[in-house]
Amino acid sequence: MKNLTKTLLPVGLLAYALMFFTGCTKSAVSPSGKSTNQTAVTAATGENAAPSEHLFFSFPSDAILKMQKIKITKSADKEYFSVNNFSGGYNGLQQTPDESYGAPNTLIASLWDPNTAGEIYSRVAYTGAGTVSSRFGGEGDGYKTINPYKWVKDTWYNIAIRSWKLNGELFVGTFIQNLSTGNWFHTSTLAIPERTTFLGSENDAFLENWDGTDAADDGRFERKAFFKDCWNLNTSNQWQKHTGRSFSANANDADRNGIYDRSFNAGYDATEDAYFMEHGGNVEPSAAFGTGRTLTLPVQTNQGNAPVLTVGAVYGVTAKFGSGVVTVNWQVTANLSPQFSSKIEIIDAAGTVVQTVNEVLPEKRKAVINVALGSGTNSARVTITDIFNGVSVPVTVNIL
Repeated sequence: MKNLTKTLLPVGLLAYALMFFTGCTKSAVSPSGKSTNQTAVTAATGENAAPSEHLFFSFPSDAILKMQKIKITKSADKEYFSVNNFSGGYNGLQQTPDESYGAPNTLIASLWDPNTAGEIYSRVAYTGAGTVSSRFGGEGDGYKTINPYKWVKDTWYNIAIRSWKLNGELFVGTFIQNLSTGNWFHTSTLAIPERTTFLGSENDAFLENWDGTDAADDGRFERKAFFKDCWNLNTSNQWQKHTGRSFSANANDADRNGIYDRSFNAGYDATEDAYFMEHGGNVEPSAAFGTGRTLTLPVQTNQGNAPVLTVGAVYGVTAKFGSGVVTVNWQVTANLSPQFSSKIEIIDAAGTVVQTVNEVLPEKRKAVINVALGSGTNSARVTITDIFNGVSVPVTVNIL
């Protein structure tokens, strides 16, 4: 993305900067309907991008999990819909003219290096089916993953990021749920060296038309998305609602935005029970903005005190013994909350647990356990904990 330098700042500082640079003066209007100042800028730069815009959410404390829903109703090429912008990274949905990833409508997750110059890098710990990874640079450096997810308009998606610390690293897994089917997909896990915090206390959703130089996909096309149910799960495993929320369209970007510098709008839609952002085309700011670029937003009416969640479930468990090891395989139900960790127990003929293997690894579906089995019928029991800390019903099978 072209304009993500702004997200390199801590979200609180970014919010302050955007609130500070909000001045806008009216100017004469040309026959084209755009200001003469804007027309002059466009002629000089040749760029007409829809203005980048942000929804900021404040929470009381650091989070191990962040989650928010998005529904895109209008889109065009070279558009990024960021859903969760946390301390050190972001994820969201993109429409791109580059189909080398397998589809134009992709799912992105990225994590910046803590200190590229000091050779402290992010890394890719896992990629899901079809997900590709690569380094990015130019606006901070780090690793990104892209999946040809083929999201569609007018459909709600729920994107969750779950973090954990292990062996001196902080891991960040990105999960997406299609709410029309209920199915979850774990696109990737990225990692950086362990730090004091997890994901931070803030969240920032934003829209970005990252290139306004081509008439095929510049700011003349309207883009719009709804956002709702933004949550933090704090380090004490307590759900938190946002205590503050605001909107800001980037200031001091007139050179990049050209004639579309004031083609932005946002608000709360009671019918959708969601916040919305839109930009480009004939979009204009509502009267609530006056001549400014910021807006304080109301509380989401029907968010509730905690998200409504399912509990992950295991099926298809098998256990086989050979050459001194038990191999256990299992699957998880796709339309229930995704696996975070697993517990495998080996049980002897008397019903005593003789060995237990616990591991935090969301993608794990197989355990190979060195164990000496006694006579009689031995069994294996599989239990998972999902990313929301729900514990599945254990499934026990005989070891063959």
